[in-house]
Amino acid sequence: MTSNGNSSICSADFNRKKGKRMQLALCTISYRHHLRSFDELVRFAAANEFEAMDVWGVHAKHLQEADLVLLQNSGVHVSMLSHYLSFDAPLSVLLEQTKALSRLAQRLGTRRIRIFAGHKASHQLTEAERARLVYQLSGVCKVLDQAKQLVLLEIHPNTAVDTIESTERLLHEVNHPACRVNFDVLHVVESGADPVAAYRRLEPVIEHLHLKTVARADQFDVFEPANVYAASGSRDGMVPLFDGIVDYDRFFEELKSALVAKTASLEWFGEHPDERLATDGRLVRQRLARPVLQFT
Repeated sequence: MTSNGNSSICSADFNRKKGKRMQLALCTISYRHHLRSFDELVRFAAANEFEAMDVWGVHAKHLQEADLVLLQNSGVHVSMLSHYLSFDAPLSVLLEQTKALSRLAQRLGTRRIRIFAGHKASHQLTEAERARLVYQLSGVCKVLDQAKQLVLLEIHPNTAVDTIESTERLLHEVNHPACRVNFDVLHVVESGADPVAAYRRLEPVIEHLHLKTVARADQFDVFEPANVYAASGSRDGMVPLFDGIVDYDRFFEELKSALVAKTASLEWFGEHPDERLATDGRLVRQRLARPVLQFT
């Protein structure tokens, strides 16, 4: 952790000048159970060459003006506001929540707002429930579009975008340019899809990525919200990015060029976030810096 603001800013600025590659964001939710100030997180992000921060809505709501000034001067920007909307609430309540998130995102200087598409698996949705969700999302998109913002539906189990096919269908039904995808690589694997093929299939609507993994294929449930958000929840199976079941070496090698204009968040929920985020960030940058093999 650096205590020198100038050195942090220089680290971030230097990183931007080294060449085009996918940008990396630190997730503030990694520190949901740690006593850390936003000031410390911004300085840590800059010192460890993170270009961006993926700010959890719970944290964003409590930021002071001084925090935002520090952020603006750090060389680190907010790539995405990650929060939730209540699709089981009346439409009027949902739209008021959307307007509140829109104002919060404007305050942070980001146009991306990540949400979950309900809390029911796609195969469990009745046609009436899906139609209601489409209508609600259309309203959300209209609100955010007026502010030139985007809603990012995260590929996530037990939501309407838990498979590639259901994601494509929902975006087609909503049919609004403000509706995009947060591509969670692990959850794509959990759905049974190949992440490289899935990325290429959804690429036109992918706006952001989440990177994480598990040690074994029977440990996906460690990322269930009830477990992740509980301070006493299990962390078994949460492993470094390149030690798990997702072949990130292949993912970055095959998609390096496609990822240049994207930002990906390192979504670490385990212990010792400083050490893990710094190390995994360095390893991702190393992979992205490898020359693309070309055969003639």
